Amino acid sequence: MSVESTGRIRVVTVGGGTGSSVLLRGLKRYVDRIDITAIVTTFDDGGSSGRLRDEYGVPALGDIRRCIAALIPPGRRFDKIRDEFEFRFETATQLKGHAFGNLMLLMSIQRNGNLTKAIDSISDSLNLLGRVIPVSETPSDVCATLEDGSVIRGESTVGARNEELFGKSQVYLDPAVTANPDALDALHNADVVVLGPGDLFTSVIPNLVADGVAVAVRDSQARILQICNIAKKRNESGGYSASDFVATANRYLNPVANIQSPARRVDALIVNEFEAGSPQLEKAIELDTQLHKEIASILVRPIASATDPRIHDPEQLASAVMEIVDADLT
Repeated sequence: MSVESTGRIRVVTVGGGTGSSVLLRGLKRYVDRIDITAIVTTFDDGGSSGRLRDEYGVPALGDIRRCIAALIPPGRRFDKIRDEFEFRFETATQLKGHAFGNLMLLMSIQRNGNLTKAIDSISDSLNLLGRVIPVSETPSDVCATLEDGSVIRGESTVGARNEELFGKSQVYLDPAVTANPDALDALHNADVVVLGPGDLFTSVIPNLVADGVAVAVRDSQARILQICNIAKKRNESGGYSASDFVATANRYLNPVANIQSPARRVDALIVNEFEAGSPQLEKAIELDTQLHKEIASILVRPIASATDPRIHDPEQLASAVMEIVDADLT
């Protein structure tokens, strides 16, 4: 890992959903040492994001909104702004269900011409502690071809079939989209690329299958970290384990049909350490014996939230990321 001449570490996160925002809330404590860039999926098809996408032809805005809110500086004044940005209308009108931040992004798109410029404008106004970049400016749907040949379409549908997507299934975007040039530049110049946390097939991989992203990661000199999910999703019973998560990420980083640069693999994995006897162990992602064949560096730390052990704790997770970063610098 080669750090820029200023000594600051360029950390690029790749994901979406609530996972990226959780990580960003923790990482912003280290802005005295790191430059944060969040590359965020824009293919959600539900809720306020889906409605605005269908009506206005814009990329999905919800995950972008969450990441912007996560990078708003701390402090009483900014806490109020963050609450208002995340406010969701409950009135029985056409506004019902819409998040104020989504509407603000839509307004800024119409004023600035595209989503990237809209985000940068809002970010400047909010003194954001990092940059948020949409992986693409083009609306698209997350799709998957399952091992039996059947095709499923839409982020919410794919997310509900998560346990069927390991193995030889194929996740893709329809229509195919070209990645945002700003996202590719950030990846080319990254010192550390962090995949996740979040749903592998709806938050992480949709970024990797946008045209140019996997190549940019492979061509970079960045250390590639992956954050493993803490537990299986609700209603999942799949027998997949931590090695499946790493193997799947490696497969999408190196698609056989498109690989032109040297193959790259995930360098390090961060996984949660469960307490003995924890009821969450029943749903935990198994740290199987195959894992050490997939990856050499595995960091096991207690990174689950105390209030909801299914999700990550922002501060503990960011601390684990920085532990790996610091180890690479020594």
